[in-house]
Amino acid sequence: MSMERSEELQTAGTTAVELFYRPGPADAAGAVRARDTAVTSQARRFADAVVALVLVGAGALLLRAGEYLPVGAGLIVAGLTVGALIPLQPWLAGRRLGAVLSAYGETRAVVDTTGVRFMASGIDQSFDWPAWPRYKETPELFVLLSADRKSLGVALLPKRGILGEDGEARLRAVLDECSLRT
Repeated sequence: MSMERSEELQTAGTTAVELFYRPGPADAAGAVRARDTAVTSQARRFADAVVALVLVGAGALLLRAGEYLPVGAGLIVAGLTVGALIPLQPWLAGRRLGAVLSAYGETRAVVDTTGVRFMASGIDQSFDWPAWPRYKETPELFVLLSADRKSLGVALLPKRGILGEDGEARLRAVLDECSLRT
């Protein structure tokens, strides 16, 4: 560890945990899946399913009437498309997020009881814990969740990037102290 990194860790506090990682599409998809299980996405998926059923039903009624065959067929196709996209939403959102994150390249994060700091190509952002009041742990990630339960606000901390022998346990301890596990 360089002298600069050691000094930064000392200024961040003795509980600081440092991570170095390059975020990938799998990380982004995992973060979106974790967020979806932590927020009320079931209501959103239910609403999408209702829209799909209404479109298919309206199309069927128009086809049955016989006067609006192209419109009815179009509504049925649109409803089936919406229905098919419902299970793909986390994957699609993960792809978009992954493309954004991969542009930053190698990322360094320092997590301590005062907050989280992310440093990458062109960014240096610090967040206090009120910005991330909740977190979710997956086998590969710690996913920080924003205060707005309907938001896509996530920050990911891949476990593979944690430095130190007991880094994962120390990071979990910091998160448990400063954030609520969902």
